[in-house]
Amino acid sequence: MHFTGVTRGAQVTGIAVMALSLTWISALLRSYVRIRILKFVGRQDWLMLAAMLLLTILCSLFLSAINYGLGAHMYNILPEGQVTGFKIIFNCELLYVVTTAVTKLSIGAYFLRLSSRKYQIRVVYTTLAVVMVFSTMYFFFLLFQCTPINYLWTQFSSDDIEGSCLRSPILANVTYAHAAMSAITDWAFGILPIFFVWGMQMNPRTKFSVVLILSLGFFASSATIVRFVYIRTLADTDDWSWEGINLVKWSMVEPAIAITASNIATLRPMFKSFVVFASKRFDSKINDEERWSADSRLRLRKNQHSNSAKLYSPEFADLLGLSRVGVTTKITAGGSDPETPKSRRKFSLALLNKEKNENESQTELNDGTNFRKGSDGMDWSSGIRTTTVIMVDR
Repeated sequence: MHFTGVTRGAQVTGIAVMALSLTWISALLRSYVRIRILKFVGRQDWLMLAAMLLLTILCSLFLSAINYGLGAHMYNILPEGQVTGFKIIFNCELLYVVTTAVTKLSIGAYFLRLSSRKYQIRVVYTTLAVVMVFSTMYFFFLLFQCTPINYLWTQFSSDDIEGSCLRSPILANVTYAHAAMSAITDWAFGILPIFFVWGMQMNPRTKFSVVLILSLGFFASSATIVRFVYIRTLADTDDWSWEGINLVKWSMVEPAIAITASNIATLRPMFKSFVVFASKRFDSKINDEERWSADSRLRLRKNQHSNSAKLYSPEFADLLGLSRVGVTTKITAGGSDPETPKSRRKFSLALLNKEKNENESQTELNDGTNFRKGSDGMDWSSGIRTTTVIMVDR
């Protein structure tokens, strides 16, 4: 141990364990959905994995800093402990900026897959551009806050080393700017899901559940706002190791909430048939027009004549575990005559359009009945039957 007296380091341990537990549990569930259910892993998943690895390293560094006095009073920390401790905190500052940036890149990449309008894509790209610009500027500001760079921690050694660092108010103001950017981009990603489902053919319950699960990033902004208070506190004190413990805790909580919320947003396909609030009924398949309910026909007619409502894409449905909405028609050859049950065969509409020039031949049945049989092997004696499948969002 490189310090004496009381310490608040146990608080860091508790927060680090909680942050890593939530993120890795939610990540394992996300991996199950992607690999076993959707059978697809995209760049947003790899970016989120990178963010989780960065968060794991960040929490590990904060835990190691406890041994060098993080959470203790400055006057109780030995000089060698201060040197090593501040070197670790310096690396944590840089790693925090990278972790939050990569997390937002992953969220943005996921939203790009859900975007169906040009303005939605522009919003995502604009938000990501703001994140990258501010994060890059803040990263280099922290990197060169002292001249030379290592003066940040060597100033506490017993050696006579010359150097200088920016004054605390300047550092605090720049940190405020970065925190404000982080909160605003969290709000942008929290509001955008409303426009994803606006005008889509969904019932209100489904729309609300989709918006709710995609807007969990709002909670990350709350952690960012809390950091404002402790940034000012740290700027007004010289007991950095003691007062900075609160800023350290929320620096772990913020990316942990964002990563966990992003992982949870991908779990809807797994819970759609178990959780009533977030579930969707299975696709309604109706074989004959006589079996359509009045409600289904009315809803389908309303959707078909609506200029504002639109169908969501299959990819949108798969990513969020939604039932698909639409109409498909299957066409089969052959009648329902019991004397010719084996003559009914399904065929593809594309094949029918492709094979226009057919060589027809006469074939005689066992009972003497004649029918025409095309070169494609289809029985046309009883005409064509169509089966319409209606998939209605309930």
